Amino acid sequence: MRKRTGKETAKAIKRTLAYRSIFQYPMSLYQISTFLISSKVTDGKKLRESLNNLVKENWARKRYGKYEVCGEKYTNWLWKYKHATRIFRENTGLLRFLGGIPWIKMIAVTGSLAAYSPEKDADVDIMIITGKNRVWLTRGFVATILKILKKHPEYDGQPGSFCTNLFLDETKMAWDKDKRNIFVASDIVMMQPIVDKSDTYFQFMKENSWVSEYFPNFIINYPAKVRRKSSGILLNALEKIAKRSQMIYMKKKITTEVLKSHIIHFNKNDNSPRILEAYKSSLKRLKVSE
Repeated sequence: MRKRTGKETAKAIKRTLAYRSIFQYPMSLYQISTFLISSKVTDGKKLRESLNNLVKENWARKRYGKYEVCGEKYTNWLWKYKHATRIFRENTGLLRFLGGIPWIKMIAVTGSLAAYSPEKDADVDIMIITGKNRVWLTRGFVATILKILKKHPEYDGQPGSFCTNLFLDETKMAWDKDKRNIFVASDIVMMQPIVDKSDTYFQFMKENSWVSEYFPNFIINYPAKVRRKSSGILLNALEKIAKRSQMIYMKKKITTEVLKSHIIHFNKNDNSPRILEAYKSSLKRLKVSE
């Protein structure tokens, strides 16, 4: 196997810092190593050497233990970290309470909060994985509970609300091939599982192992495949009723949402095109090859 050269490692570091600069967020050595945008695994020693060289060349700089691209604008990452920690502390109990719904297999925080980079008025993006044929029943229960507790958003991006924008059936967890890109991969590797039953997080990551094409240093040792229990006839009937009733309610509001038996994805405000274009522009401005 051909060893990675220092030049290749430097390019990988540049791509990584260029991508994170879109969000104005600097990275620690650990974060760069874990979320390195590369085509192959890179060892820590070579990574550190290349990073130090980029600092000497004034392409990157180190401030307060974090690395950033020279000349780029960055946010107050320490404030955002503390803000994210506070949001997690205030909402973890409710997320675990929702995890008491018997059909829920996993609840994970995604988006800017998962990356510890939320804005002051951020909402909480949530992904939920359910048991087989329980997506719509689960969504009905979750929405009802959140409305009672005044945590369900009354409008897009309502501060402090729970944006349950993705429900997945445990038998259909692989991301659609035509939707796979660096933005989605980054969201997946950075998500924070709060509720995890029967190693569902590991099963999800295994079915989405394509993320290693972007982040090969993000390595997971997968457990054995979990045996899934069969569904009950009565609950299957209730699932169909739940889907039909919710579809009728949402009919006039549907735009680009994905609403199927195994997935509910409220992706009206899909950020992928905007972020991918911003990343492309960042690479061009910083003269970094893809």
